[in-house]
Amino acid sequence: MFTVVLVEPQIPQNTGNIARLCAATDMDLLIVGRPGFSLRDRYLKRAGLDYWEFVRIKHEPDVEGFFAQLDMAHTYFLTTKVKRPYSTIQPQAGDMFLFGKETAGLPESLLHAHPQACLTIPMKNPNVRSLNLATSVGIVMYHMLAQFNFGMSHH
Repeated sequence: MFTVVLVEPQIPQNTGNIARLCAATDMDLLIVGRPGFSLRDRYLKRAGLDYWEFVRIKHEPDVEGFFAQLDMAHTYFLTTKVKRPYSTIQPQAGDMFLFGKETAGLPESLLHAHPQACLTIPMKNPNVRSLNLATSVGIVMYHMLAQFNFGMSHH
């Protein structure tokens, strides 16, 4: 229904957790650019536990090429650099949700080029710069899935 896009993730345990979330919720996972670890990393496998066979994961090494072909009518960027909350998104099947690397987030140039696509997870305490990447994906994606009854049939 949705695609979770991680742009150059740096911490294998986060990606493993996100992969497990995608397996549990039947979402696609796309890793863009060069991650800070091997995609065969043992930490990645350990964090995803026994669910790897259920993960639809793809790797797109060309960051700029990927950004250039985005369908902006169905793409959202999660960032700490804006005020508009993710809860204002009205998702549609096929939407993509991009999350940046743990250390730096998404590229500023991308955010500036598409301000209407930028959303954030509101945080009350200004001293906390950001949430953990896996936590952020969980918060946002479960909110989106809730609007589709978690993909469950209505019986």
